[in-house]
Amino acid sequence: MITPWEILHRVQPLEVIAKAVAVTLAYLLGFAITSHFHEASSLTGAMLACVSAIVVQQQPDIRHAVQQGWLRVLGTFIGAVVAYVYLVNFRFSPAGMVVAVVLEEVICMMFKVPDNGKMATITLIIVLIVSERSPDLSPLANGLLRFSEATVGAVVGIAAVWPVDRYRRWRQASAASSPKE
Repeated sequence: MITPWEILHRVQPLEVIAKAVAVTLAYLLGFAITSHFHEASSLTGAMLACVSAIVVQQQPDIRHAVQQGWLRVLGTFIGAVVAYVYLVNFRFSPAGMVVAVVLEEVICMMFKVPDNGKMATITLIIVLIVSERSPDLSPLANGLLRFSEATVGAVVGIAAVWPVDRYRRWRQASAASSPKE
């Protein structure tokens, strides 16, 4: 039987603090960046930055966090470019969105983007829908904002993983060097 103490012992305070700090910073930075250029989508910007930070921060170490951060930035770039090309040629429609997603998936497969660019698909859809809701926002500005938000979130996520990873390595080294009984 699991005791309450065993359940409580599962909590990793440093990871909890790191996530809280990452979400706070990503939210504030994403909101600030976006609201400076397009206030109507500032909450979307904050959300995208937070999601990027959380996904990157879930990685087990700094190496994997950097790799995941890079995939988020690359995927966001691809999705923003495909959305831009679509929006300068067509108005938003659900059918057009599906065609754009298919093209984006094919591009990601052709260039061997890991996970077939799931972040590219997310960004593509967000840019298309934000453009439909905010026709005053140019496709270029919309794509650049989404790219900036995801990049900021990825950097914040990597920064949040770094102290946790350093602490884990220090604890492992300390445990390995301590005398065994």
